[in-house]
Amino acid sequence: MSDTQAAQLDPLVPLLPLEGSAPDPVALATWYLALAATTAVEVPHDLFALWLFPDSGGVVLLGPEALAQDAVKVPVPEPYLLQDQLFQLEQVLRRAKYESAMAVPVKLVSRDVGVMVLGSFSRGAYGPVQAQALKRLARSLTASLASLAEAMPSAVPHAALEPAMTREELPGHIACAAAEAATGPDLVRRVSGVLYPLLPHDRLEILATGTKPGTIVPLSGNSPMKNSRFVGGFEPFREIIARFGDAPTLSLDDLTEHTGHSDWAIGGAASAPQPARGVLGTRLEVGGQTVGYLLLASVAAQAYRPDDEDILAMAGLLVATRVAGFRLAAEVAALQAEIKSADLPALPLIRAAEALAATGQLQEGLRRFSEGLGALLPHDRITLHLRWGEDEVIELNPDSPRPFADIPAIAVDSFEGAPVLRGEQEWQVRTVEDGQELMVPLAVAGRVVGTLGVRAPGFSSTSKSSAVALQFANILAPHLELLRRGASAGMGPGTRTSKAPAAVER
Repeated sequence: MSDTQAAQLDPLVPLLPLEGSAPDPVALATWYLALAATTAVEVPHDLFALWLFPDSGGVVLLGPEALAQDAVKVPVPEPYLLQDQLFQLEQVLRRAKYESAMAVPVKLVSRDVGVMVLGSFSRGAYGPVQAQALKRLARSLTASLASLAEAMPSAVPHAALEPAMTREELPGHIACAAAEAATGPDLVRRVSGVLYPLLPHDRLEILATGTKPGTIVPLSGNSPMKNSRFVGGFEPFREIIARFGDAPTLSLDDLTEHTGHSDWAIGGAASAPQPARGVLGTRLEVGGQTVGYLLLASVAAQAYRPDDEDILAMAGLLVATRVAGFRLAAEVAALQAEIKSADLPALPLIRAAEALAATGQLQEGLRRFSEGLGALLPHDRITLHLRWGEDEVIELNPDSPRPFADIPAIAVDSFEGAPVLRGEQEWQVRTVEDGQELMVPLAVAGRVVGTLGVRAPGFSSTSKSSAVALQFANILAPHLELLRRGASAGMGPGTRTSKAPAAVER
């Protein structure tokens, strides 16, 4: 591309309203189409793909729109793309039957702000001449894409990805976005793109709530604060969540109305951020439990109408289960890391395992098991619940075991530890009359078959205590599952009878 041709792009730059909120999607689409047409003069292509790396993080596809449906995994520069990563992008096109492919980053001095990938169905279409032309184009775009990277938050993708979106089509598109999202930031980006035509916004955020009360995790990975030194401070999110009360949805005309300012900042790291004013939100629930919140923000006040709450609530119903999945995966990873880092003495674990293996009576085995557990996790007593079928659970009394078939069953939905039993939480602490009860799963071959509860006046660290309890639960679970299966085998389908084998006494 000659310098004259590159200069022809300059009049297109004013089409991008780079001050204030995210660029207008129509202007952005027009700019991209003009750029692709200008590039084709010297570097003919069948595909011209352009991705932007916003200052606030993430990756945004600027065009073509159809490529968004392919969910191409574009690496994030740290701070530059490596040559191997560029080769991988080219290989994506070759696997898609493009005979020739070429990837070139758009570089600032400090980092890459974008990457272009060209594809051609003709073999040998790109050589040194075409590579140099594309690099000249990249240099001519540096200033424009750098400004765009400042103005566009990563959570807002190219809004024209769903140009014909209607309220009737929304559930199907949201469901696909939730199912296909590989990460939290990817889910935020996809949901934002689907909702934008119906609910324009400057920022979308999905918050996941943790098992520990007060824990809030923004799935976008972005801090809401105006200043980068406040990374990890989520006070504006807590303030917004508090305004929900018991309501399922929330609409705020102006977040700055009472305080005169808002700590939820919208804008890139290098641009002057603007406070979020208009806010729309919905609670994300799974099985009656709040797992997070879906929030939209606009720099304009009174940006949303009452009917908009219904649209966002519909989207929240379909997003909630995916958020619950991310939430559970994060909890499992954290607990696994806690277990790996825990320097637990091996002797109590070994003694607990020996007691279960060598003791003929379950009551004595559980007593000695509890003693081993008490050496590392002091407690008053343990509680045991086992699945009885898919929809019921029975409570096994460690001090006086009875035949399983004689134990009254309760519905799983009525069981306090149902979130742990269903795999929705890796551990749970609840208040009981004599203090607290920590519950962890009893799992065999990846399937939760029951729960182990540990009761004590209190726990100094619930995460560390759960790590200890889980290791002992892993020892106990196979023994109880064998007994449960033996008792079930002695009963007819759908029958509860006292003729079950006395397996609890072994």
